[in-house]
Amino acid sequence: MSQKVRIDGVKHNGASIFLGVDHCGNPRWTRNPERIMVWLCNGWRTRFNQRREQRTHNIPVKDEAGGIIDWRKEPLGGSNVAELLPDKEARLQCSWMAGIPAPILSSTDRIESVEWSAGLKRKKTVGGRIPGFKSRHRGLGFVCWRNASKTGNALFHRTGRKSGVVVITGMNPTRWRKPGEKLHWRIVIHVRVSQPIRPYTSVHVDWTHRSLVFVNMPSPLPGMGNGMVGLDRGCVHTLASSDGAFMDAPKPTKKETARLGYLQRRMSRQDRVNEARGGRTAKFASKRCQRTLTEFNTLQGRIVRRRNDWIEKTTTSLAKANVLVAMEDLDVRAMTKRPKPKLDSDKPGQYLHNGAKAKAGLDRSILSNNWSRLMKRLNDKMDANGGRLVLVPAAYTSQACHKCGHVAKENRDSQAVFHCVRCGHRANADANAAKNILGRALIQTGGGTASDVEEPRWRSGEASTPSTQAGSSVGVRSAKGIPRL
Repeated sequence: MSQKVRIDGVKHNGASIFLGVDHCGNPRWTRNPERIMVWLCNGWRTRFNQRREQRTHNIPVKDEAGGIIDWRKEPLGGSNVAELLPDKEARLQCSWMAGIPAPILSSTDRIESVEWSAGLKRKKTVGGRIPGFKSRHRGLGFVCWRNASKTGNALFHRTGRKSGVVVITGMNPTRWRKPGEKLHWRIVIHVRVSQPIRPYTSVHVDWTHRSLVFVNMPSPLPGMGNGMVGLDRGCVHTLASSDGAFMDAPKPTKKETARLGYLQRRMSRQDRVNEARGGRTAKFASKRCQRTLTEFNTLQGRIVRRRNDWIEKTTTSLAKANVLVAMEDLDVRAMTKRPKPKLDSDKPGQYLHNGAKAKAGLDRSILSNNWSRLMKRLNDKMDANGGRLVLVPAAYTSQACHKCGHVAKENRDSQAVFHCVRCGHRANADANAAKNILGRALIQTGGGTASDVEEPRWRSGEASTPSTQAGSSVGVRSAKGIPRL
């Protein structure tokens, strides 16, 4: 969340700002607001590039004939790049950076890390090069953290109905004090606002386009209801709710699936052609292979964005309408772990059939529905809305009857049909599991009563014993022959 405003002007108050020493060793100061803003932008960009040049990238190692034999990592700044110094020591080494406020220099650490990870992800999805350095020809700007201390930085003060100021304070080094002046100074940035400024963490100043952006704290979602719902994640239906509704993530069309398969086969053929040139084919591909990879990443990125858009909209509607959402506590990484193939002792060179192909199809179905991202985004939005996401054990939620609590493998007639062999209750299997999930969450949070299922200790087909506890209207399973009190 952010709020963008227009910069109307800049003023300087306090001591003259130290800009460094010239080629003759004479100190230079200034009171020109325009020159001061450019100086802040240059200092922030320099510190950003110092951190960026520490990042490593792969460099090919060639033999005498020019073929690639290996790859080694080298910093972006070159093999002779110096070790990154802390902000305090960097000020001592570069005198012209000595007076730049700490909230501006320290912001480069997080901003550089976020831009680097986003750039690499963008390179993998849509292609392109690794992120490079910032150039002054592409625009001037800097970021300053908000500090609400006595000598705070990036503090906003309203001066009128549609106007305000952002104050950035600093101090010159003691050794570079201008005779007859104090050390402290401040820059007052006048901005034009059209709505109240929400709580923010930092300001991003774009001096080239004379704009300023407030990076706001996440605002709570407007609550619309106080419902409670249980959600069962599946492969046929992405989400099945306890009220009988089904929510399905968008799937790639047949045309998109066929095109992806064709591009994969074409890349495989082009990679085999490139093997004759030596080195890793993924790092040393032809232009035709790069064009095929770009088309593949573009199509795959469109499918991923469409699915992520559905996840955001679905989780937002669930967080607005409910104060409690229950889900199964699933370890998706362990569920999608491939079994290691085992060699057949009777047939040398062949592997035993251990269901790896069948499990590969199940893994693809689970990963295509993106269960982990769905749970993470729902958890974030429930916290922002004041609600709660409750995770319950997933054991036997699909085999337990919501009406009587009986657990048996035979209760599942098929993937979608649930038929209790004890009480005869019929329902959709996913909807029945969602009701069991909600019931466990209510018991776990103390919000009501619902069916609860213990760890099964008997074989499938053995009947369960309903609870006879006074005041309880819910059947609770117990071990065979031992009623639960």
